[in-house]
Amino acid sequence: MANTKITNPELFNLGANNTAATQLPVMTTAQRIAMNAVPTSNIDYLVVAGGGGGARSAFTTGGAYGGGGGAGEYLYKTAQTITAGGSGYTVTVGDGGNAGISGVSATNGGNSVFIDTTLGGGYGGTSNDSTYSPGGSGGSGGGSGINGSTVYAGGSSTATSPGLGNAGGASTSIVSTSGAGGGGGAGTAGSNGTSSTGGNGGTGVQNSITSTATFYAGGGGGGSYNNNNVGSGGSGVGGNANARAAGSPGASNTGSGGGGGSYSGSAHTDGASGGSGIVILRYPTADIASYTATGLTPTETTDGTDTVLSFTTVGTGTISFTSSTPTGTISTGEMIFNSTTDKVEYFDGTKWYGITYEVAAETPYNNVLYTGSGNTTSGQSITGVGFKPDLVWFKSTGTTYNNVLYDSVSGVNSAISSNLSDGAWANYNRFESFDSDGFTIEADNNADLWKIDRISQPYVAWCFKAGGAAVANTDGNIASQVSANAAGGFSIVKWSGNDTTGGTIGHGLSSTPELTIIKKTSATANWQVSLNASVTGVEGYMNLDANAALYTTYPLYYTSSNSTVLSSNGTSTGTRVYNNQSANYIAYCFHSVPGYSKVGSYTGTGSNMTVNVGFEPAFVMIKNTTSSASWHIFDNKRTAANPSTEALFPNESSAAADYNTVFEFTSTGFNNKVTSTSLNSNGSKYVYLTFA
Repeated sequence: MANTKITNPELFNLGANNTAATQLPVMTTAQRIAMNAVPTSNIDYLVVAGGGGGARSAFTTGGAYGGGGGAGEYLYKTAQTITAGGSGYTVTVGDGGNAGISGVSATNGGNSVFIDTTLGGGYGGTSNDSTYSPGGSGGSGGGSGINGSTVYAGGSSTATSPGLGNAGGASTSIVSTSGAGGGGGAGTAGSNGTSSTGGNGGTGVQNSITSTATFYAGGGGGGSYNNNNVGSGGSGVGGNANARAAGSPGASNTGSGGGGGSYSGSAHTDGASGGSGIVILRYPTADIASYTATGLTPTETTDGTDTVLSFTTVGTGTISFTSSTPTGTISTGEMIFNSTTDKVEYFDGTKWYGITYEVAAETPYNNVLYTGSGNTTSGQSITGVGFKPDLVWFKSTGTTYNNVLYDSVSGVNSAISSNLSDGAWANYNRFESFDSDGFTIEADNNADLWKIDRISQPYVAWCFKAGGAAVANTDGNIASQVSANAAGGFSIVKWSGNDTTGGTIGHGLSSTPELTIIKKTSATANWQVSLNASVTGVEGYMNLDANAALYTTYPLYYTSSNSTVLSSNGTSTGTRVYNNQSANYIAYCFHSVPGYSKVGSYTGTGSNMTVNVGFEPAFVMIKNTTSSASWHIFDNKRTAANPSTEALFPNESSAAADYNTVFEFTSTGFNNKVTSTSLNSNGSKYVYLTFA
């Protein structure tokens, strides 16, 4: 959180809707009075268009079997700003597309609307009784039909980022027993039909905006000949094609495509209609005093501190919001302090203004992705971090390489791995420099597990900002070198042990560390993650390089017992002692900073649960303290869209593991939907470290 001075001598307009400030000296951040301003709130919303209809199996020489309907476009956004008052927002729930029946072709699903417009799914290709065509395009493309003499391409997706849609499957054979293509889903494209099988509909996407994990936007299955294999609808919500029968419709309020028609043994059968769309809104209950819905009536539920509104009836209406009434008063010209941005502001009767020469806070964390160059003569510079990091933690996401850590206090030639008990690898020239907006790595295509620039391999780098160059610290009776970001709640501490009983080491922070990661760098020894009793209820530690539960047998081997020093038992030679004579150590110390970082704990429920940390996380590290289980890290860069599905493991060299949409970031914390021992076992206690 380095301070950046604003040098413009003019007042600058912060806008009437800036709400994150404090009236000196008594109000909290959330209590800023937005006098005469238009209030706003953050909202999550899911919008799914209607699914396309499945095509009819037509009468024609050689047979013509109907393609599955494409799913409607899927759109999910979090922490979006809405404005209270005014005329409100249009809400439209699109109907599912019509089924292909005798003499009438299938149709696209209807568009759904809330702020953004989503596109209805494409209809299945071919066929009424006399006309044959490719699959129709839409949010996801419809699957193509087959008429016995011509193969057709599947319909294309016309959805654009950040909307989700995929192409429909194609018909790939012209024999009479051929199958039609499956409709595209929001998750994957529809499968192609073959000479004997109808294509499956593309998979949908699972979402838990209502707190219940539900699949949306699955594609419809493609029809086939007589009793041959027919296509299944995607993710259980897309409509199936049925042998010797009409297709099944897409599930209502999922935007899924309808199943295509098949040959019945003596006649051709109809396709099925697409499933209707849906619009779901979720917002903090405390932000909105009331809402008014006209034309459409939502189903209202609550989930923790949030309100959830589900619009399921096909049609168009509006919704407007009334913000919660602020308390207190403020007069024209009165000043307040904005603790979120470290700015002093004043109110002119209409708008809030910042005052000259303010300081702006800098976040202590960011993460970046890059691909290894494998260059044997020069490395590469990685930018986009936004600051000069002091700790960079590397992990390949695609294969089995070690976690590798470099910090500015140990120096660029000292590497350690969180999944190994090895001491530091000195003069290990893989890392070149910490830069103003990132870092530079050396040429590295070596065939070992410490590589951080292996050719074509994907990497994530978790970057933490301490205080730059280390300075001497004499707060404890053991001298230390410290780089401390006191405002950000993070410091790096280096020292040499002296075997003194009651040894103490200054950590440079203004508050007691809640979580401290320690490693003996001069010899082989387990990593130790020391936890303050304020987090877990008891002093204890865990090993970062292992999966064991919390140890409390030796609580004084290394504790964070006060605001200035760390305490170490120094007389034993055991591996858990961090003051051995002439041994070298490094520690990474963390404490919570509202709005930026949080060290905390939760008790697992074995079902969906929400953890509130007070901000939207970019990084979350979790460990079960009750049972043996791997450490898990999630971040906001490695998965293209929420939910965050891929975990990495500090105690393992493994590649990323896909948790299939069971963990997602929210505007105020994270939703934990997995029921495994690692993350959410009923009754188990978990500790986490998270950064905004």
